[in-house]
Order: sequence, then structure tokens, then C-alpha cells
Amino acid sequence: MTISLRLPHIALVLLAALFIARPAAAVDVAAVNSHLKRAESNLQLVNGSIGHLTSPPKGSAAKLSKMRLDQAFGDIEPAGTMLKTLSGPGVAEATTRYNEAVTLYNTLAGILSGKAASPKPEPKPGDTPSPAPTPDTTPKTPGTVKLGYPHADNLKNTLFTLREVEGYVASLMTLLEQARPVADQLTINHRTTGQAMATIAEGRRKAGFVDDGLAKIPANGEGVAEAKQRLITARAKIDTADMYFKPLHAKLMALVDPANYPEFDTDVKRLRELSQMYGYTDSHSNEGRAAMADAFTQQAAAKDECIRIARKYARLMEQKTDQGTHIESTGNHFLSTHAEFLATAETQKQTLPTEIREHLAEADQYAEEAVAEQKPMWFTGGIPQRMEWATDKLALYAVLDPQGAAGVKAEVAALEASLAKRADSLKELIIRENKLPNDAYAGGDRDIAIAEAVAAWRKEQPGMELLTVRIPSDSWKRSAKWSYSNGTWYFSDVSRLQVRLIVADEDNAEQVVDRPINVYRDHESGDSLSASPLHGFSEPLQPSSYLLRSRVK
Repeated sequence: MTISLRLPHIALVLLAALFIARPAAAVDVAAVNSHLKRAESNLQLVNGSIGHLTSPPKGSAAKLSKMRLDQAFGDIEPAGTMLKTLSGPGVAEATTRYNEAVTLYNTLAGILSGKAASPKPEPKPGDTPSPAPTPDTTPKTPGTVKLGYPHADNLKNTLFTLREVEGYVASLMTLLEQARPVADQLTINHRTTGQAMATIAEGRRKAGFVDDGLAKIPANGEGVAEAKQRLITARAKIDTADMYFKPLHAKLMALVDPANYPEFDTDVKRLRELSQMYGYTDSHSNEGRAAMADAFTQQAAAKDECIRIARKYARLMEQKTDQGTHIESTGNHFLSTHAEFLATAETQKQTLPTEIREHLAEADQYAEEAVAEQKPMWFTGGIPQRMEWATDKLALYAVLDPQGAAGVKAEVAALEASLAKRADSLKELIIRENKLPNDAYAGGDRDIAIAEAVAAWRKEQPGMELLTVRIPSDSWKRSAKWSYSNGTWYFSDVSRLQVRLIVADEDNAEQVVDRPINVYRDHESGDSLSASPLHGFSEPLQPSSYLLRSRVK
């Protein structure tokens, strides 16, 4: 599935690929057998109680048998409905099992009602499912009497409550019909099962009121037996719904319990920071291009990380919990910024070669004029500026198009060598014109940063003579990002401040050397400091790195 720049739902992109559901037939055959197992359990209990009788049982034995038959019916009926739509492995065996359950049900229902069950042929494996049995709800109480006031009024009120119970039952049966065929039961919304459990509780509560009402009315009153039978049937169906929804609801509530996702906040933070990594890259500044190059090298890993996190919380997104909605929204934002980043990178890939060559041409032209007109400061101003632009853009281009960048690299290297020769012809003039760097930083940690820089340079030049220090920037430059390496993501949050040490030139007493030292503060390690020289002591330097000692005041 392709990913558009702006996606309405991360679930639409990711969830379809995250789960491979079992074949629907296999799931439904299992569901059929589950119904039949419960039905068989109830049928065997009834068969053990009345199966040997030749006349209808009486009293509590009759009521209990009737209740269990109703419960069995509540499982046999949906099993038969589901079997009509199935084919494949296990269906023939389930059909045989279903037919045997129907046969036994009809036999027991005939004993209970006093009617002999119609003879039926022995079912064979693979037979078409028999029609679902129909419970016999015909009243069997002889000698009923007409109720007078207030019993008739009590029965009226009780029947009203009974109809409420039956309304709850109808609602539960609808929910059952909708939920049972779902192949992946954990995709059923926990609010649906919660509604079912609330309906079950309310149905049972109201059924208790019906019990209380019927207890106050003569048992042989007109309509009382029918009401009691209706209540038994309703309760059996409520029990059937409870057997299905209670364990499912418990699983779903555990599934959406925030306590079961201890890494949620960390993963949301990761997605948010990855979004920032790809949403705030600036291709028009040197620092922005460096960040863009770094981000591009990790763009595939970053997208994989988003998918990993989405897979981890896919169930929460399906369930539309607060956490699921939050992770989905955050993931969508990442996908959007990531896609826009790639579009920008593609544009840069097409335009950077031309821009780089334009900077090279300008630097070459300035160098020609500088030598011809004896303008040494051009080698410390416009020329290095153009070369910096070119090399910064080349660093990004080399990441975006390594093959295409090879030729451009050669052009840059050739011009750098040419510029070095031309600068060397004006070396004395350049050094004479060079000035001390600006000194703008006045932070309270200035002395600490300088001490760190001095310690780092003494490792390169132990006997150095430090004359003065300059810090051109007025603030630290902070960079926080995630980096992927060897299958693991690492978060870094570092600030940088460049300290310029002006030290005596050991080879020329009339000159000093400008030694840039980058000082870093690691915010992930208690703001610990480290420092790294921009150039080693033995590296050759351009004339722009020297100035007359007389300029140091």
C-alpha cells in the first residue's frame, strides 16, 4: 500500500500489514464447536435426569431440565446458522456433531412436554445441518384461575418488567449475532462488550424484580405459568450471553489497560522527536543541510521504527482508546513529515549540483581577481565563504546521490588545490591583514569552556604559549536527535561552543596561530564537557589561520 503525504489514519497504513488473521472458516468452525460443547454439556445433564422417563417430570426437576434445554438451544441455534455458511476442514465433523445435538434436544424436549419425539434417521458425517430446534413454550399448568385485584394488577406490573428483561435479552442476542462471526475476536471494541456486561447486569437485576412480583401472585393464576416460563427462557439467554461476553470482556479490558503498556510514554516521545527530526530540517542553512544529511541516512530506519511502535500498539488503535488515538495521531504526524522530508530531499538532489558549481565558479573568479589586484582579504572573506557553501552542500549531495556526487567531489578538490596555491602566493599579505576573531560570549560558564578547550589543545601541543582567547558566538548551539546504529537507536542532546585559542607560532616569533577548539556539553550525561580541536597540530594550515603577533593586545 502506498503512503500519501498526509494520511487520515495511521491504522489504515499499518494495521492491515501488522496482523495476518487466521482463515475465517477455521475461526468459525472453532466457534461452532465451542457452542456445541456447551450445548452437549447441558443436554447430557438433562438426559441424565429425564432421559429414562416415559412421562413428563414434575416440580423442580421439570424446571431445571427446561432451563438447561433453553441454555442448550441458545448454543445450538447459532451453531446451525454458522454451519450453513461454512465449508472446508472440520465442517463435516461439526455438522455431524450438530445433528446429534439436535436429535437429542428434540428427544428430551418431547419427554419434557409429554409428546414423543418424531423418529429421525441416524445422521451421517457431512449431512446438511438439521433445522434448529424450537423450544416448546406451551404452558402446561392445569387448572388455572382468573386473578382478581390486586393480583391482576401485580401481574400487569410484573409483566411490564418482564418485557423490559426481554428487551435486554433481544439487545444481547443482537450483540451476540454481530460479535460471534468476527474472525479476530480481539478487534471487537471493548465498549461493546462493556455495554453487553452492563445489559446483562441490568437484565438480571430486573429479572429479580420479576421473581419478586411473581412470588406474590398465586401460581395457578392465569398467565403466571407463561410468565415464569418466559422468565426462564430470558434468564437462559442472559446466561448464554454472559458465558460469551464475560471472558471476552476480561481479555479486552486487559488489552486496553494502560498499566500493561509501561513503555507508552517513551515510545510516544520517540515518535514525537523523530517527527521533529524530519519536520524541522532547513536546506537553506549550513547547519540545516548537515542535519538533513544526517536525517536522510536514517530515514529508512526511522520509518521502520514508526512501524515497530505502531505494531506494538495496534490493538489500542483498533480499540480507539485514548492511548491508541494518541499514538495514531503522533504516528500520522511522523509519516507526514517524513514524506515531506523525502520530497524536499529529492528536490535538493536535483538542484544541488548546479548550486555547488555556481559557488565554485564564484570562488575561482574571486581568487583570480585577488591575485591580479593583490587583494589578500578576499582569501579570508568571500573565497572561503563560497567554498564553505560548496563543501556543505556537497556533504548533503553525497548522501542524497553518492554516485552523482563523485564527479562534483573531484571538481571541489581540484579547485581547493588551486586556491591553496594562489593563496600561498599572497600568504604574507593575507597574514598581515588577518585580525583577531570576535569575542562575543559572556556566559557564566565561559571560564569552564575555555579551560576545557585549553586542556584539549595541550594534548596536541603540550608546550604551547597561550596569548589570548576569543569566543565568536554569543551562545551555545544545541542539537538534540535520535541516531540509529547497529540495530539500536541512541538519543543525543549536545550543545557546542567554539573557543578560539590564540597561541604563539613555534616556527615564527612574529606570528600567532588561531586554533579553533569545539567544546561540547552532553545534556544526556549530566552536562559533562568535552572538547575537540578542529585541526591537529601537525596538519597544514591555510594563511587565514595565522596573524601577526603585534595584533594581539
